[in-house]
Parts: sequence; structure tokens; C-alpha cells
Amino acid sequence: MERTKSCRFLSAAVLFLTALLLLLAGTAAAEETHTFVLQCSGGGFVGRPASGQRTEITAVPETEIGTESRDWTLEELLALPDFRLEGAALRFTAESVQGTDLWYALTCGTTGCKPQCVRTGRNLWDVTEPLKIWAEAPETPLKIAPMYDQAGWGIRIGEGSISLQLTFSTSAKTSLFPMDRVRYSPLYENSLSMLNEGSLFVEYYDDTADSLMEVSLPLGVPYYYAGGTEEKFLNRYYPSTTTHYYLESHMYLCGLDCVGMSRLVYEKCGLERHPSISDILFRNVGHSALANNDPSRWHMLLQPGDLVCVKHGTFHVMMYLGTMRMFGWTEANAGEAAGLLDEPLVIHCGGDPFYYERYKTYIQEMHYRNTMPPDGGVTVSVIQETDRDAPHSVNTFWGKHFGWYNITDGQPLLVFRLEDCTELAWYGPLNKVAEK
Repeated sequence: MERTKSCRFLSAAVLFLTALLLLLAGTAAAEETHTFVLQCSGGGFVGRPASGQRTEITAVPETEIGTESRDWTLEELLALPDFRLEGAALRFTAESVQGTDLWYALTCGTTGCKPQCVRTGRNLWDVTEPLKIWAEAPETPLKIAPMYDQAGWGIRIGEGSISLQLTFSTSAKTSLFPMDRVRYSPLYENSLSMLNEGSLFVEYYDDTADSLMEVSLPLGVPYYYAGGTEEKFLNRYYPSTTTHYYLESHMYLCGLDCVGMSRLVYEKCGLERHPSISDILFRNVGHSALANNDPSRWHMLLQPGDLVCVKHGTFHVMMYLGTMRMFGWTEANAGEAAGLLDEPLVIHCGGDPFYYERYKTYIQEMHYRNTMPPDGGVTVSVIQETDRDAPHSVNTFWGKHFGWYNITDGQPLLVFRLEDCTELAWYGPLNKVAEK
């Protein structure tokens, strides 16, 4: 009798544990998100010419989506269990603009995104709301429509320039999509190689993207005002300008400034030279999509290589890399940054207190006299509204405050805080990266 009770107890315990494991597995699966891009056919004039009817265009998404192990149809993806669209971005190129302050929206049936002002060049919109309606009824047309009816204005959208970037969650286990993890790309090779030897972002990129990339300078490329060429790296110069950090009486190691770095990466990748930061911020070259979104949503809008330009006392430009999750970090191995896995990462040449100490030792070893270590260099930062939640911080003698998280093996991940920024704009390259 006792044996029967024990067997029943064990059976019940096994059933309970099995159910618990299944529940936990289901919960974990439901948290998985994936991102893919759909190219859309469609293009032409949108608006109302001086003589003619008001016009709009229909964006027709492609129906095949490729992953590492299989191709999916759009219908298959939308039919996945517990499919939920988390975010969606629309990109297109306006080849010409007739008129000023032209407002448009992407609509699906009677639902539309927040009206957007269109500029010549690349445009980026958050279109999550109309795409949620479309995901429920994909037969409903997606239209780029003008918001006003006055004549003599409009835009011409380049044929084949329209794309939709969709981020979704599902309880189903699926193969990885191309944007779920970093892949080999000249953008990564030419930007991450400017970091210091031993950087975990280099290590994780090499492992995840199956690369053998090497850094260009063991201590990383230092910051130097107006630096823009590799040939002068680590040469010593007297500064061309005097600031609270640069003193005319001292020499400094040559490296790059923020624009010098981003333009050098673009040049090596076969991309056009990007405009000045002031043009991107103030002359309708950049777009304001990021300014209206919490940075925790930026990974649903951005693609690696996009530029984020800010004014925070001075002008600054950064290049979007992806997220820690895309590089292969998980909650189990990200250390203090475990809660930042989906926050936007940028690579930029800017302030970094750790460069000062590294190059201070280098200058001593080289027996350089009258030479100051750099106050920063090429670094990877996580974008957040504030760094007040960061567990570590320091105030430097040159008047800057830095906050950071320690990730794997205690390496720091600096925070670039938006609360200091009075202007913010996105800019995307018009042409594709030249493959190796």
C-alpha cells in the first residue's frame, strides 16, 4: 500500500515538474523577438501637382523572407502562434521635393502613423500602429498619402527605395533572421577594428560573425580634434585649437574626431561622404524619428551603419551598431548590463576616461615629453536617457562626467546620455555598403 502511494506521489511530482518546465519553456519562447526587412515595390509622385488630382502610392511588400535555415512566406510568419508585432519602421528615398513643410503618413485602412514631414533624401518613420492593423489583415493596402490637398506640391519617391523593417515576438521557435545577430560586414570590420585590443565587442563580433578581424592600434584609436586620416595616427602635434582640454603648450597624439571616424568608415565601405552634423541637424538633411521615440525602441527602427547626430553643447555623431543581444550576449553573461541587451549601441570617437590611463602609460614608455594623453577615443556606448542608474561613474579633471556598467570580465560599457542633448537627428546612407 505504501509503495503504491509513493508511486502515485512520484508520478504526480513528475507531472508537476513537466508542466512547470513546459510553462517556463513557453514563457521563454514567448520572449524571443526577431527582426526582418521587407523590400516594397512602388514609387512615384505623391501629393497634388498644380494641375491634376491628389495622388498617393501603394507600398507592396515582398512575400518571401529568408533565414539561415529556410525561407518563410509572409503568410507563414503572420500565422505563427502568439505572433505580435512589436515595432515597425518605414524607409524610403525622396528623390525630389516640391514645396515646403510637406506632411505625409503611412495608412492601412483608416489607421495611419503620426504625420511626418518629408525631406529630400532618406526618410525614416515609426509606423508601428498601421502595421499592427496590417498584420491582422495583410490584404489591406499600405499607402503613403499626403495630409493636405493644396495644389502645387508633392514628393517623388524613388522606385524600389521603400522598405519595411518589422520586429515581432512569437511563442514558436524559429531560426535566426539576418538582423537577429551581427553578420560579417565591412561596416563592422572598419569600425570595430578601431577599438582597443582585448575589447569584448571585437571578441563577440569575431565569434558571432565568424570573423578574424584585428584592431588597427593595440590601445584603440585616440580622439584628436579635426583628425581624419589613418596615416597620422599616434604622430604628435600641437593642437589647432585651444579648449578647456587642449592647451597650446602641450602636444597630443593624433587620432580621429567623431566626424573623421564616421566619414572614414563610410569611405572604406563605399558609402557616400555624409553631410556635416549641422546640416543633418538644422538643414532638413536628417530626420527626427528618433527624437520622438524612447531609446529602448530604437533597435526596431535602426539598421547598422545609421548615424545618430546630437548637439549637447558641441556637435557629435555616432554610428549605430545594433544591440548586445545581436552580438551574442545573454542575461546570463552580460554582468551588470544584463538589463541593457536590447538598448541601442553606438560606436563613436568621443570622450572615454579609460583612454587617458591607457595612453598615459604608453607616453611614459615612449619617453615622450610635453605630451598629454587623449581624453577619449573610439568606443562603444549604450544610449540611455540618463546615466544616473549606472552603477559606476567618474568626474574627470577636464570637466566631463561618465557613467558605465561593467559587462563580462569587468569591461566597462559607457553610457551616452540623451538628457544633455538639445538636438537629435537620424541620417541613413543612400547607397548600399560595398561588399568585400
